[in-house]
Amino acid sequence: MVITHDQLAERIRQAREAAGFTQDEVARVLATSRPTVAQIEAGNRKVTSVELATLARLFGRSMHDFFEDAFERDGVAFVWRALPETREDPAAQEGMTRGIEIINAILDLERVLGLERLAPRLPQYRLAPATTTREAVGQGDELAGQERQRLRLGSGPVADPGTLLESEGVLVLSLDLPQGVSGLTFQAKRAMVCVISSKDAPVRQRYSLAHEYCHAICDLAGAPGIVSREGQRKDPKEVRADAFAAAFLMPAEGLRGYLASLGKGQRSRAGTGSEVREVEAVYEPRRITKGREIDIWDVTRLANYFGTSRTAVIWRLFNLHMINKPRRKRLSEEESKGYGRQLAGFIGDLDAELRPPERPRLPPAEQRLFTLALDAARAGEISRQKLVELLKLVGLSEEEVYTIPLARREDE
Repeated sequence: MVITHDQLAERIRQAREAAGFTQDEVARVLATSRPTVAQIEAGNRKVTSVELATLARLFGRSMHDFFEDAFERDGVAFVWRALPETREDPAAQEGMTRGIEIINAILDLERVLGLERLAPRLPQYRLAPATTTREAVGQGDELAGQERQRLRLGSGPVADPGTLLESEGVLVLSLDLPQGVSGLTFQAKRAMVCVISSKDAPVRQRYSLAHEYCHAICDLAGAPGIVSREGQRKDPKEVRADAFAAAFLMPAEGLRGYLASLGKGQRSRAGTGSEVREVEAVYEPRRITKGREIDIWDVTRLANYFGTSRTAVIWRLFNLHMINKPRRKRLSEEESKGYGRQLAGFIGDLDAELRPPERPRLPPAEQRLFTLALDAARAGEISRQKLVELLKLVGLSEEEVYTIPLARREDE
């Protein structure tokens, strides 16, 4: 599409406002003045190709976006507006900008290679808004059961939530997110994207991926993106996603079966499972002998088997009515004293079944970009200079880049 100078100026303004940047902030990035930015947006001053490339990167856009038939707000702009703290943290802003660049580069390469991006295969559940915490927990638990059944996962551990989401057509990224943000899920043009914090431990990353999985299947219909914050855990959508994550990673029958193999546990009465600490059902558990009580060693083995934290296991057992409140408090105290961590140090060489499931192989999006960049270079769709640029975006050092034949200079 050929657009006029005034149309381009208007799109620059729209992109800035959609991403939540002020003209002063844009001026600082361009190393110019606010009146100059205002003149660009008014169409009174032409924007250079270098400036447009800088603005596209700042707004989380591809340069191609400014010249497409349709210029619409998507989940990337929503995420920028929802993360104002990145304005004050250069490292966080750079990390987010790089992640969005990777997404845009993947989509652009798929376009030039004539690859039609498959729509995410995840089902979309239309749920009535939960009015209580208990209702949100019930929704999350039920959704997890339906998804495990759809994927034919049985009652065992999920090997790698990241690979599972990829197989369902979702782009998965690991980024240096702002403090207190555990994950993001949003639509980026033709792609659905899940982002988790690279600063979190592997077990937390697994939990966050399952949490974002829930947002992807039931919350994106009403919003272009979802930001998961630690301080919003009582929000019904977050409660539901927490419940989903716990039930998806630690199915009730799987927990009971594993404990039964150890001669531990008891049959559960009616209840829902999640790592939602506010939900405490009142019930009278069946009396069991001390030798059959679930202890911190059992919790440690369960955590390693299902690939979750020991705290998550304790709360899951409690919400499934497999331990009572005094036992939960006792296990939590032992965990806080470091007993579980100490026991975990001995696990691995004792019994193969105690080894944790495979950790998330992140970041898969970079692997996708690497492959597409080489394919595009071989097909003559991008220049050697562009290939070098993309390989550096993937994370290769300059020395590593020039070991790849397609990226070498002609005089080498």
